[in-house]
Amino acid sequence: MGFQIKNLKIQINTAKGEYGFECEFKSGLNIVRGNNSSGKSTLINSLIYSLGMEEIIGGKGPKVLPYALKEYVEDDSKNKIKISSSYVYLEIASQKEIVTLKRSINSQEKNSKLIEVIHGAYLTNPMKAYEVTPKFLHDKGSAQNKDAGLFSFLEHFLRLDLPMVPGANGGEVKLYLQTVLSALLIEQKRGWTDYIANTPYYAIRDVRTKIVEFLLGFDVFENDRKKARILSELANVQSRWSEERLKVKLIEEVHSINILGIKSTADDVFDSNLVRLSKKVGESEVDFYDHISEMVRKVEDIEQLEHKYKKDASEDLVNEYRESKQELDQMLSMLETVNADCRLAKSRLSEYVSTKMQIENDLEKNKVAKKLKMFGAEQNLNIAKDSCPTCHQNIDDSLFLADTLFQPMSIDDNVKYLESQKKMVARYISGLEKTIDKLESQSRELSASVAEKRNICVSLKKDLRASGHSLETDLRVKIQLENKIEKLVQAERSIEKSFSEFSEISKRFKNLKAELASLPERKQSASDLVKHSLFQDSFRKYAKLFGYKSAATSDIEINRDTLFPYLSGLELREVNTDIKSDSSASDFVRLIWSYLLSIFSTSSGLGGNHVGILVFDEPGQHSMGVTSVNALLKTLSSQQGLQGIVAASFDESDEVFEESVEGVNYHLISCGNRLLRPES
Repeated sequence: MGFQIKNLKIQINTAKGEYGFECEFKSGLNIVRGNNSSGKSTLINSLIYSLGMEEIIGGKGPKVLPYALKEYVEDDSKNKIKISSSYVYLEIASQKEIVTLKRSINSQEKNSKLIEVIHGAYLTNPMKAYEVTPKFLHDKGSAQNKDAGLFSFLEHFLRLDLPMVPGANGGEVKLYLQTVLSALLIEQKRGWTDYIANTPYYAIRDVRTKIVEFLLGFDVFENDRKKARILSELANVQSRWSEERLKVKLIEEVHSINILGIKSTADDVFDSNLVRLSKKVGESEVDFYDHISEMVRKVEDIEQLEHKYKKDASEDLVNEYRESKQELDQMLSMLETVNADCRLAKSRLSEYVSTKMQIENDLEKNKVAKKLKMFGAEQNLNIAKDSCPTCHQNIDDSLFLADTLFQPMSIDDNVKYLESQKKMVARYISGLEKTIDKLESQSRELSASVAEKRNICVSLKKDLRASGHSLETDLRVKIQLENKIEKLVQAERSIEKSFSEFSEISKRFKNLKAELASLPERKQSASDLVKHSLFQDSFRKYAKLFGYKSAATSDIEINRDTLFPYLSGLELREVNTDIKSDSSASDFVRLIWSYLLSIFSTSSGLGGNHVGILVFDEPGQHSMGVTSVNALLKTLSSQQGLQGIVAASFDESDEVFEESVEGVNYHLISCGNRLLRPES
């Protein structure tokens, strides 16, 4: 059994003493018996509330609970005694751990959004010292925060890995634990109105079906997750393609190049050999590579012309070369300084970004600690001692060392301090980013100037070796041509780099499309079909066993898409025309029994995710026959690995009770005439 409820305790404090109730639950079937209004539902609702699952009952917090748990209790003379505080404890066990959950119902010190996790069997052995960890719920992060979120803790405790599922408004949302447990914890008022009736709303598309698919462990979840992952990656591929296309577009605009053959959206057959590059020259367009070749030829012609006039270099040419070389050296020195400053700024930026991440992490943990203290976590708890929420070392509610002479700061001050540090570091980061942008701009300008000056020096050096009588016009034309060639060659390299990126993106796009196409068209895999078949057979078997009469059970099918019972193409509910009739309503409840038990038996038999518990509050309502109730109890008690908890009044008749439990192996929990009694 993956999960078991061990003990429950309700503690109510009044001016006239302590009232409450405590009981032990066994493995197998537990029957909570009591007359109407004796407190059976109070016990069940307290159990659900202690798990933080009261949304299944119909809301959040103590408001869903009866007055007897939060306002007043009655003594034997029906006198109302005001409640000063009240708590509920629930001892639960997983395969590897036992913990006790403590939650306030009515308390001036404890917020109902706080649950204290006592690491051990506190109700079984209350005299032992246990570590206590506070958790919060019904507040942002309670399902995601691994350190202090209750639902995250319970998900790990139950050894579940809750998946992401399609949201009703697009995108993905988590299949929250509250939705899953709504198929396991069935309360009295609305729990018997549908196959899975009280699922909290979290904008999950087809939430009931998703719950069943998860509990049965269908591969469809994996397929859906694969599909969601592929679609997400395809979106990223499209984004990468668009970014690269924009880079190419900028190159086109800057260098007056026209690039044809690159689609605006991702292409799974991209071939750079089919891309044509042309250069705008005046009013005409020429081939990009031919244009570069033509400019190279012109440079070579000018160089050949220079050799025709080879003479001794004039003194003016020598001086001009020396001055240009000196200017080039100065520019190179400036460029190196700017680049060094830029590297230093980037290094500092990296450190500040790392520091900011650490501050944000510490700030989040301090905020959680603050939240837990605000909710009323015990002062003797590690996380509430104002110890470091990161490493749990004692810091005396302060950021300072223990032997400092400074006044220690509280967690509130820590939060304020970290927030101010975060803002300060953010300002440093912003300033460094602007500095880096400025330095990179200077570097680009200097690089361009260096390239230009270097070309001049090269030309002057050639002139020194030549006649010294080259025409100034030829020199200028040559320099301009060399600059243009260098820029176009750089553009060519950038384009080739983009082509390489496009090729990689195209291959990824092609592979993702193939992976998406390889997913099975039908929702259910071969393994899913086996589970579906067993699920359907089990449902029919249980419906017949429990005395379902409204239709032939052999005609009932579990729809492959919705996973709910169908008859003649319609979801099977009350098939009688008069839905108010007791026979129709009781028959539908039999279907609900069959459905919920079939989920467990199929999951248990074929490796699903059911945690092995079913809680039924008054399953025998709507004038259910004793024979059907007996069949239900026998089935619950005979299931290996299932803990059943059934609360019922049995028509307040000993005879009905004896007939209902005949041949049933069970543990009895009696509520008596009144659940909440004075503590002796």
